[in-house]
Amino acid sequence: MEKEEILKRINSANKSTLMETLEMNFIDVGEDYLIAKMPVNSRVYQPDGVLHGGATVALAESVGSAASYMSVDHKTQMVRGIIISANHLKSVNEGFVYAKAT
Repeated sequence: MEKEEILKRINSANKSTLMETLEMNFIDVGEDYLIAKMPVNSRVYQPDGVLHGGATVALAESVGSAASYMSVDHKTQMVRGIIISANHLKSVNEGFVYAKAT
């Protein structure tokens, strides 16, 4: 399957989900990675106008889960996140944030 078709399928699965609400978009996929981006705007701000850490973690979880989903037999296996841990190194209040699952 071509890269564009894979990305189209993954992004179409976001309809009516948290990923759609946070405007996440899967932008690149390869044999051993998947990349998504999310805009930083008022939808994902903390009250003081910077990116909410929970939104960042949601992006990371979404990319990891989607990458895992791509590697299992859907007829016999399900994918669920069990544990996620995050360290926030810098605040941001505009642009995009990116997540890469490998």
